[in-house]
Amino acid sequence: MRTRLVPWLVLSTIAAAAVVAGQPTAWREITAPHELVFPRDDGAHPDVRTEWWYVTGLVDGDDGARFGFQVTFFRRGMAPGEPPPGSSALRARQIAAAHLAIVDLDTGRFRHAQRLRRWGGGLAGASTDDLEVWLDDWVMQRQSDGVVTIEAHDPGSALGVDLEFTPNRPQVLHGNGGLSRKGAEPGNGSVYLSWTRLEVRGRVEVAGSTTSVTGTAWFDHEWGSSQLGAGIAGWDWFGLRLADGRDLMVYLLRRTDGSTDPFSSGTLVEPDGSSHQLDRHDLTVEARQWWTSPVTGARYPVSWQLRVPDHAVDLEIRAPVPACELDGRATTGVVYWEGPVVISGSVRGEGYVELTGYAGSLDGRF
Repeated sequence: MRTRLVPWLVLSTIAAAAVVAGQPTAWREITAPHELVFPRDDGAHPDVRTEWWYVTGLVDGDDGARFGFQVTFFRRGMAPGEPPPGSSALRARQIAAAHLAIVDLDTGRFRHAQRLRRWGGGLAGASTDDLEVWLDDWVMQRQSDGVVTIEAHDPGSALGVDLEFTPNRPQVLHGNGGLSRKGAEPGNGSVYLSWTRLEVRGRVEVAGSTTSVTGTAWFDHEWGSSQLGAGIAGWDWFGLRLADGRDLMVYLLRRTDGSTDPFSSGTLVEPDGSSHQLDRHDLTVEARQWWTSPVTGARYPVSWQLRVPDHAVDLEIRAPVPACELDGRATTGVVYWEGPVVISGSVRGEGYVELTGYAGSLDGRF
């Protein structure tokens, strides 16, 4: 880590107090389907409080090695609206964080790096016209030919990626035209978009050794201001690519009492790019095996049975490397699990799973 900034969730609490004290503007809430305009909406939305650009994938090296990877850029608003006249240019109104994680599937080793910076001043930022976001020398951007590139290297951990991503099916709008509802109150929602299959090529660096790789990835872009309803402890997210050409996203919201929230949902994408929206009653997910972190003591599921009966989906999902906990307390303030999975059952496949709220509830934090 190359900064001593306080993690953004702590800073957000301080900033919220300033808004209550009389700040005249407020964060825009996502309450209705968004009229999306591209490439503009692949860029940043500084008028909402929280936003992230997320890429996960599985790649094979030219030397036979196999890796899973995650690269995420986060933006968190500290104070809404334009800075008041005469305010210091150094005072942070937006904070950027980034996480890089690589799983060596041959050795079972999970490694990660993270960064936190003040938005602006050349330290971090994003375009509001197209997909381009950066933090120091970590950069995600779309090139003129439509290819998305990511460069992120952390010399301290000898970890890095230099990758190109080519979408081979249309972008998916989850929920109602991109509106992903996550609670009953107005504003409990986000705009949520995905490229569920991207062709990947480039290089991965692990422990100082660089490998040329090819594979497949999943891209998420999501933004909102008060996304989660009250009483939500965390979520279980599945991004799965099936061998029959279909892709499946499932988003289970876990309540603090252990139950599954009715606003949990999913999207099943057909090979031609058309999609079916799924609600809580269309699917079942049952955890089968668990792993306990020796660092935080959090207990995470690492094996599941996932069924979508109306679409003949009955999957057995397993994390080949259970130890994929990412401690983001130095940047986002959140500890979560994110790792690759393999799929068997009615159809084979692969993908990534994200688990939040197991090492501490997220109730009231998003």
